[in-house]
Amino acid sequence: MGRPYADKDRQEALIMDSPLDWTIARPVILTNGTRTGSYQVLRDPKAWRNGLISRADTACYLIDAIEQGFDIRGDVVLAR
Repeated sequence: MGRPYADKDRQEALIMDSPLDWTIARPVILTNGTRTGSYQVLRDPKAWRNGLISRADTACYLIDAIEQGFDIRGDVVLAR
């Protein structure tokens, strides 16, 4: 399996230091549930927590973030 997260901080720093518009979305544990529309976007690292979120709700946030310009140059945690 190796070390999948060994360079995560370095990779994120490269993204954050780039001139691109970016959003880092960190979903908590992904489920195969349906889209509920009732999820939280946790923007303050002090509020970040573990939990569950469906892949459908994660996809919904990602589409909304692109179309509406949410959280540009920010990183968020997505949770139910």
